[in-house]
Amino acid sequence: MALDVVAFPLAQDLLGCLCGALEESLGGPPCRCCVYPGAQVPADSCCDCGAGQGQAWVRVAKIFPAAARFPEQSFAVESCASRSWGVELEVGVYRCVATVDDEGNPPSCEQVEHDAAVILDDAAAMRRAVACCFADGEHGNRDLVVGEWTPIGPSGGCGGGSMTVTIQAYDCACP
Repeated sequence: MALDVVAFPLAQDLLGCLCGALEESLGGPPCRCCVYPGAQVPADSCCDCGAGQGQAWVRVAKIFPAAARFPEQSFAVESCASRSWGVELEVGVYRCVATVDDEGNPPSCEQVEHDAAVILDDAAAMRRAVACCFADGEHGNRDLVVGEWTPIGPSGGCGGGSMTVTIQAYDCACP
């Protein structure tokens, strides 16, 4: 059985860095910290779930043949010996956010400011994870391009944000 040697290991490495960075965040460690498949990550565990609060993820957003000028996509025919891939990973965190109470009152300014502080501290943890994970060290020194962080929600009591990072990887799966 073949296992992807390009994208999945990068996603796992980044997930380990993200989960570690969130341990010290204002929101604390999330209940779930997983590599997710698919185009979107469902907000399954954004509130209290026992061991923590929230969920964090890394997912593979796309894989493409990289050009000599990384992170541009290559449309040229290349030999297997020179195959370089761009792997775009999405890193994200959902947290529980204050909502309208049973009487229809909106959350207080203090509650929404606390939510903002937690979500922005998670964004800082994401930046640390992305910046430090693939620097010289355990996970290797890799060329990468960091994308923008964007907020998600709030919706249904969940809010958070995500960002992308495109990493250069090499693989030759030719026989």
